[in-house]
This record gives sequence, C-alpha cells and structure tokens, in this order.
Amino acid sequence: MTNYFHRSENISHFTIHIFQIKTISLILLISGLLFLASCEEEPTFIGKGILPSSDFVSVLSTDTFNILSYTKYDYPLQTDNQSAPYIGTYYDPYFGTIKSEFVSQIRLESQWTDGDYLVDSVKLVLRILSVSGSTSSPKQLRITEIDKVLNVDSSYYSNTTVDTTGFGITVDLPELRTDTINIVEINLPPSFGEYLIRDQEKLFYSASDEDFRNYFKGVYIRILSATDSDPLLISLNIKQAASIGDYSDYFIVYMREKDDNASIYNFRFLLDPTKENACFSRVQHDHTTASPGKEFSNLVNKPVLDSLSYVQGLNGVYTKLIIPGLELMKSDTLSGRTAINKATLYIPVHYDGEGYTNTTLPNNIYLRYYNSSGVKELIPDYYIDDYHEYFGGILDTANNRYKFNISNFIQEYFNDKEGIIKPELEVFQSSDEVKNAILKANNSKSPVKLEMTITKF
Repeated sequence: MTNYFHRSENISHFTIHIFQIKTISLILLISGLLFLASCEEEPTFIGKGILPSSDFVSVLSTDTFNILSYTKYDYPLQTDNQSAPYIGTYYDPYFGTIKSEFVSQIRLESQWTDGDYLVDSVKLVLRILSVSGSTSSPKQLRITEIDKVLNVDSSYYSNTTVDTTGFGITVDLPELRTDTINIVEINLPPSFGEYLIRDQEKLFYSASDEDFRNYFKGVYIRILSATDSDPLLISLNIKQAASIGDYSDYFIVYMREKDDNASIYNFRFLLDPTKENACFSRVQHDHTTASPGKEFSNLVNKPVLDSLSYVQGLNGVYTKLIIPGLELMKSDTLSGRTAINKATLYIPVHYDGEGYTNTTLPNNIYLRYYNSSGVKELIPDYYIDDYHEYFGGILDTANNRYKFNISNFIQEYFNDKEGIIKPELEVFQSSDEVKNAILKANNSKSPVKLEMTITKF
C-alpha cells in the first residue's frame, strides 16, 4: 500500500509541473509578440529615417478636374493641297450653312503631239466619294477659268479671292446617290476642249519658261442650286490613288485629224495627277443661318460656359478645353519628378433624337495642342501606334462618349519647364470630313472628365 501511495503522488506532481511549464511558456510567447508589435514600425517604412526622400514614391489617382469648354472658330484657315476637297453647299439646323468651292490647276497627262485636230466631244470624269444634301432636284456645275497663276509652294486660305477670265461653262450634274461612291461622266461642250488646245505651242511643262500653267491657269469649280434651301455637297479624291490603277478625275478631249476622219485621238487633262497640282478650297461657314432655338453663334469665340460645345467638319467650329487643375498639380510637383502612368479623357456627346444620334455622329474626332514650337499639331499620343488605337478618339456608342488616352501629352506638359505648353486642348474634326458633333460640357449633368494616375518621386 505504501509503495502504491508514493508512486501515485510522484506522478501527480510531475503532471502539475509540466502544466505549469507550458503555461509559463505560452505567457512568455504572447508577451514577446506583444512587445515586438508595440516596437515595430510599419513594414514598408523601416529605415525611413536614414534613407533619402528620393527613394520613396507616391502613387496618386484623381478624377476631380474641373474642365472648361468653349466653342471656338478660326477664320480664315489654310486650305491648299487638300486630298478630298468639297464642292457645293450643306445645311445643318445647328451649325448653319457651309459653302465650299474648289480651285485647281489641271495637268497634262503626257507629252502633247502637234496636229490639225477637230474636237468631237469633251467629258469631265469624276469619282465622287460622298454626297450630302438634296439630290432630288437638278443641280448645275459651274467651271470657270482662273486668271492668276497658282504655285504649289504658295499658301492659300479659305477666303482667298479668285479672279476669273471671261471663259466658263455651266453643265447639268447627273443624278447622284448618297449611299455610295459615284463615278460620273459629264458631257461638256466641244468649245471647252477647243479652248484648252487653241495654242498647241503652250501644251508643255517647263521649270524655267512660261508653260501650260501660265497659258491655262486652272479651273474654279462650284455647284449651283436652284434655291438656297436645296443644298448639295460632294467630295472628290484629287490625289491619285494607286489602288485604283488609273486616274479617276480628269477632263478628256476626243479629237480626230481634220483631213483624216479615221485618225482618232484623245487627250486627258488631270485633276488628280501623280505630281500634284496647286489647288485650294474656298470655304465659308455661316452659323447665323441655324434654326431658331438651335443656333449657337452667340457662343462662338465668347467667354461663355454653356452646357454644350460644338465640333464641325471642314475646318469649322471646334471645342477648346482648359484644365486649370493640371497647372496647380504641375506647380505642386516642381520640386520632384512626376510620371504620368495613365490619363484618360472622356467627352460625352449630346443626342437630340433627330439629326444627332449614335449613327449620324462622326466615328472619330481628334485632339490637338500648341507644341513647344508654338504650332498646332495632334497630341503625341496619336502617334504611339500606326493605327492610333492607343489614342482612341472613337465614338463609344455604348457609353455615348468619345474616349482619349492623353498621358503623353500631359507628361510633355509636366516636363516643359519653359511654360510654353499650356494645359489646353482643342477638340476638332478632320478638314476632310463633313460630319459634326455636339458635346456635353461645363455645367452639364455629365461633363467632360479626366481620370489620371501619377507617380511622384
């Protein structure tokens, strides 16, 4: 009995002792962890006090910029050597009336061969890229000889005066379709061809002597409508396209020898030569003719912050954006370096349910700025890739807005220490496009928005 009693007592004492050791160890472990936690700095800032501040970065995101939108219009603008000039008149109830006329040299296709010719007929062949406006009533084409030599090295503007000689013709335009490219042949009177070849000694080109361009200086082409309320606007492609394989815009004179009826010839005078003609467009925008209640001429070039701004084709009105917050941000970061990780500009569009819907607005619009040389050009983001996918500018019909990536422009603005580049952009339409857009702006419920993520070093 005694032996058994002592054995049990020793086992109980040993068990209690192990329990006490485990308890004390657990308490010490918890205390140690609490001590370490109370003494430890934030993991990412250990040693901060002994490192230079330049070793740390701050990543910031913001979309709180207040962007100001104004409707602007510059006149006159340089319009020489356009690839797709417009001819005629176009009316829009918001933007008013556009009138465009075309002035161009014509070029001999090949070397002329002298002969005693009789002109049988003359045709004007045109490849019309687009047709806008009324095609239901007859229209006429007016072609007049200009009286001043043009030069490919000279600048011509949308208001350049056109002096003409006493020679000109008026012919009927054929019926045109608005949903396709129109290739038309227009019959001209034989007298037009006779006039072109009246002095065969002038049918040559020369870099030093007076040549065909001095003899027949060029054509002034307009569309005449029966009334101002019946406008028609067409566009041409006067740059020869290699994909077509031949010229598509030219005058062709059909001739035969006077003493030999079997000897038939034709000769072309080109509007779209391989070597360019000097040419320009005369373009007038009259915003005051817009429909009552839709007119915005009181906003153009005025310090007025309206809920809408406007973008027009054919070098018409454009929207100027001013972003004062960028200037404040730049001044706050002059002491360090700033990297623009991402900058996205959203410009919502306005639909009226009639003429302005997601199917009638331009597919693309563009952004330009004054570069470090003080010249307007497309922002650098446009040139990031060959197809301009990074830049964007495409209408997002799901969200009813245009979207642009502009991080390179803003980076260039931040890097400009001379203050030449401004926190300003211009939203504009291509000079070769007639479609217009109405944009939401300023105090609109969904105004222009800029989202940015930057890193400060």
